[in-house]
Amino acid sequence: MRGIEASMALGFARLGADLLVVPKGTLVNITAALLTVEPTPHTMDVSVTTEVTRTPGVRRAAPQRFFRSADSYCCIIGQADLIAFDPYRDFTVLPWLREKLDRPIQKGDVIIGGLRSYKVGEQVFFYGQALSVYGRLGRTGVGTYDHAFFLTFETAEALVQGSRSKPNVIPLELEPGKISALLVQLDVDATPEAVRFAIGKNPEVKVVVGGSPITPVRQALTALFNGMLALAIMMLLGTALMVSVVFSAIITERRRELGLLKAVGAKRNQIARMILVESALATGSGGLAGVALGVVLLRFYRHSLIFHLEVINIPFIWPTAGSTLLIAVGCVLLGALVGLLGALYPAWRASRQEPYDLIRGDG
Repeated sequence: MRGIEASMALGFARLGADLLVVPKGTLVNITAALLTVEPTPHTMDVSVTTEVTRTPGVRRAAPQRFFRSADSYCCIIGQADLIAFDPYRDFTVLPWLREKLDRPIQKGDVIIGGLRSYKVGEQVFFYGQALSVYGRLGRTGVGTYDHAFFLTFETAEALVQGSRSKPNVIPLELEPGKISALLVQLDVDATPEAVRFAIGKNPEVKVVVGGSPITPVRQALTALFNGMLALAIMMLLGTALMVSVVFSAIITERRRELGLLKAVGAKRNQIARMILVESALATGSGGLAGVALGVVLLRFYRHSLIFHLEVINIPFIWPTAGSTLLIAVGCVLLGALVGLLGALYPAWRASRQEPYDLIRGDG
């Protein structure tokens, strides 16, 4: 379930944004996935980011700025699409990273689209500045996205300053505090129409809705996972009730044994503790057996269904070995806890009975 959850999260991240907020005069071609800003000369103030983020139903908003390098000797590859983004707010670029350096992205780094031929760790030159290729994105089928260079706003500012110091080069015109578009992700329970109406009250912007049913799919699967979690909790409660019934029957059969223990000096808390420990050991052993069986099933699962998914290029993210071990230990402890909860009432009731009543039984 953890692997499925992580894989679904990556899949949702790669679906792109739910809404795209652009300046009023911008023409946008609707694509199946809203992943990045399209080439446009129009800009809007970065303060729109704060305004949109505060809109009810908006989970997060990622600003981007599009600009092009000059087609001259300033840049080793000639004219190229450059897209500045905020890595701390982003949710459409970084999820597509197929390979990257083993460190966080920093000033002077650039991420290349899937159709660019540079390798991770190489350098690419713009306006006399060497940018390090931090990572490469997977191929998406979105032309601008697959050919662009993605860099932080801080790196973009450095390029602007460098372009102005180069003779015979058309400098970059990148106004500070301006963005080209805002990619918006909605809350699970939000509707695109309502959020679009709320954001559209600003006369300076236009809101574009993606062409794919991203939001309904995300909402439906989130509800499905929540339902499965509720079902698992109900199953645990049902198991605790079953343990309670079983130990009530066991205590009934061992009334005289418990009565004799109390008659020779056993205290109430000792009787209760004995029953609880026995219950925890029984259900904890069941949890341990379940983990052992789960390991066998997971290996079979990995060599069958997961292998098939990888063959058809559907990624499945396995939890780390440490995380898996913690889950296994948690399952065993949870099994023991269910036993404790289930036997709590029978143990309490048995510990409060008098020795004579326990020994006498039904006579």
